[in-house]
Amino acid sequence: MIVTHMGTLMSLKQVGQQWKALLIGIGALIGVGVLLLTIQAAFYGLPIAIASACPISGGIVAAIIGMDAMKAVGRPELQVLVVLFLVLQGFIGMPLASNLLKRDVKKNWDKIMSAKSSGAQAALTPEKKLLPPLPKQFQSPFVMLAKVVIVGWLAVTVSGWTQGVINSSVVAIVFGLFAYYIGFLEEDVLTKTGTFGFFMMLLIASVMSSMNQATPQLIVSFTGPIIVGFILGTIGFVVMSWLVGKLIGVSAGMAIAIGSTCLYGFPGNYIIVQEVAKSMSSNDEEKKAILDHILPPMIVGGYATVTIGSVIFAGIITKFL
Repeated sequence: MIVTHMGTLMSLKQVGQQWKALLIGIGALIGVGVLLLTIQAAFYGLPIAIASACPISGGIVAAIIGMDAMKAVGRPELQVLVVLFLVLQGFIGMPLASNLLKRDVKKNWDKIMSAKSSGAQAALTPEKKLLPPLPKQFQSPFVMLAKVVIVGWLAVTVSGWTQGVINSSVVAIVFGLFAYYIGFLEEDVLTKTGTFGFFMMLLIASVMSSMNQATPQLIVSFTGPIIVGFILGTIGFVVMSWLVGKLIGVSAGMAIAIGSTCLYGFPGNYIIVQEVAKSMSSNDEEKKAILDHILPPMIVGGYATVTIGSVIFAGIITKFL
């Protein structure tokens, strides 16, 4: 249900308007995957490389896909490694993004202030759907949740037809995107039902339950893979984000900041841009101009990496085990 909901956070049209950020986000994931699945796998073996790549590539859903895969191949202790990466990665990505965005705003200050404020909201203009909205009396949390369950159930069923070759989370996010695109599901549907926090609590509880396997000795033994994983993962997304950004005309600072969203995603990317805009502006007009410049690409970057990309990425690489 949560992964299906993730497909309703942004429409295909909105993503298309920020195609450069989308390409950079995809490039960042490729950079992470290539270095971890080659160099780290050579040092520590493929299971550890995949246990590192799943959380580094995105958020909690990708981490759970990795944890399930570790359990399925008889390496449940590596679930602890996945959780450690998930907990620690924000300490690297968020400060990096904040500093890079501030530098980009300083560098483009005149351009930002002179640009017409099309606005972040304009980039997220609602669009017509194929299916009309339900009558108001049926627009209740119960009906909306039932529709999410239907789409999620269809995703699990279709995944089952492939004998698990296609991960159910990959199918769920595609089905969620399509269901939102045609108007069957509402935008940000679980938030509208008031249940998103509850489901996330259950999801986090399921992740943290694996920590009952953690011992001081086990955590110490993961020191090397964690350090190497973060070094290689950071190099991977930095180099590929910079390279893709250079090819499509995005500044190095902005491109790397977009790529770094794989380490924290939403709402981290939203919080960062708000803080950057607040710290670098002296009035509301300047703050809005800065947000117009950095919010849309950072939101779509997080969507490309954490929301969609990491789920598909984790679903693919776990098949290598």
